[in-house]
Amino acid sequence: MSLVTGPIFQVCWVVEDLATAERHFADQFGVAKWLRLPNVHSGPDHCTYRGEPADYVVHVSLGYAGGQQLELIEPVSGRNLYVEQLERSGPGVHHVAWVPDDFEATLAEAARRGLPVVQQGRFEGVGMEFAYLEGGRLGGYVELMKLSEEMRAMFDSLVPE
Repeated sequence: MSLVTGPIFQVCWVVEDLATAERHFADQFGVAKWLRLPNVHSGPDHCTYRGEPADYVVHVSLGYAGGQQLELIEPVSGRNLYVEQLERSGPGVHHVAWVPDDFEATLAEAARRGLPVVQQGRFEGVGMEFAYLEGGRLGGYVELMKLSEEMRAMFDSLVPE
C-alpha cells in the first residue's frame, strides 16, 4: 500500500538567491508570477528540526509552471534542513510534497514504516502544517502538508488561467 496517493502537490528547490531563482524559473519554465513571502519565521513553539525545538527564518516564493506548484526557499537564519542542503550539496531540488487526505493517519503510518520526521511545524492562524520525512539513501525529502480550506483557496488562486 502506498503511503501517499494522488498527484505531487509541490516541488521545492533550496536556493541561495530568491530573486535570481525566480528569474531563472520565469525565463526557462514560464512561471508568470511569484508570490513572495519574505522572512517566514518558524519558532520553537510550533516547529522542530531533528527532534529539537527549531527557530529559523526563510524567504519563500511560490509560483506555478502549468498546474504544478513550485516553491523556492532561501534560508536566512537558524538551523534547518534548507541550510543543511546548501552546506552539503548546494542549491537544488529539496523535496516533493503531497497533501494527504488524512495528515495525522499518514504521519502515523510513516512512523510505523520507520520513516523518520526530520522537520515539522505548523503556522498558527494560517491553517497549515508540514512534516518532512527522511528520504533515506535516495536523498531528498518528502513533505506531507495539511492545508485548511482557506490555504487551499489561496494556493488555487495562484494557478495560471
